[in-house]
Amino acid sequence: METRKGILELRDRLDKTLACSDLADEGSLKSLVKNQILESSLPGSDQGNIDLIAEARAKEVSNFLEMLDTSGNERPSEIRGPQQKEWKVKQDTDQLRVMYREGPDGTPFHTLLAEGFADGPIDVCTCVSWESGLYTKWFPQYNLPTFKIAQSGCLKKIRIGEEISLIRVKVPWPVSEREALLHYFQFEYLKEDLVIVIMKTISNLDNLSMQTHGFTIDGIPEAGDTIRMDVVGGFVLQRITKERSFFRAVANMDIKLDFVPPWLINFMSRQLIGSGHKLYQK
Repeated sequence: METRKGILELRDRLDKTLACSDLADEGSLKSLVKNQILESSLPGSDQGNIDLIAEARAKEVSNFLEMLDTSGNERPSEIRGPQQKEWKVKQDTDQLRVMYREGPDGTPFHTLLAEGFADGPIDVCTCVSWESGLYTKWFPQYNLPTFKIAQSGCLKKIRIGEEISLIRVKVPWPVSEREALLHYFQFEYLKEDLVIVIMKTISNLDNLSMQTHGFTIDGIPEAGDTIRMDVVGGFVLQRITKERSFFRAVANMDIKLDFVPPWLINFMSRQLIGSGHKLYQK
């Protein structure tokens, strides 16, 4: 399975799953998301307007699946996102592929994608990838140049498979410390052994309401003097065997700089991808 043919087959399998009718059809996807939200609600908690929340989450899932598409074919989704540029392959081996592309014209985002094998059950891989309290266990921790987690942890749990976390990162000079207020949403499509986790920063606290978002600003701190990054991304895991999975992770990042030096992008991406891939090999 570790042959070139094997990884190409797994990529093709994942692309076909992401484009399947259940996930591409707006009504079907919303129904799947709504059912999961209802089943994962915490006892005694206010869940807001489930229909509005399910519609918003379904749109986020659909947009994320478009980000994950590497097939070169237009995803047959009814929920259309902005036109994406072509991927540029930075590394392509039997174990790992890394690609990069610029964001849509007029946006400050840089997109990074990595995919490969994960030596572990799909549930274990999911937990270690999105539990923010574990980030210090695998995130790069460099003093020279500075690149490490200064703080990470869950601020509030909305429901099973959905929470808000705060991640603060020290990055190389001359960039000051950055933080991200991340909203995580997990969506399972077990018909095809698929788990999707979306990570998206919350940029406007004033617009949050229980009815439309499923949570409020209670327990969420203001940014203060620390600059908050914008991040949209996440990862998907598909089961190969009981003890092995195939992963694809992608992220759009705006670290709030007028100009992002290429060396900084290369350094941060190499360290993050390298550490993440090592984590999946353990």
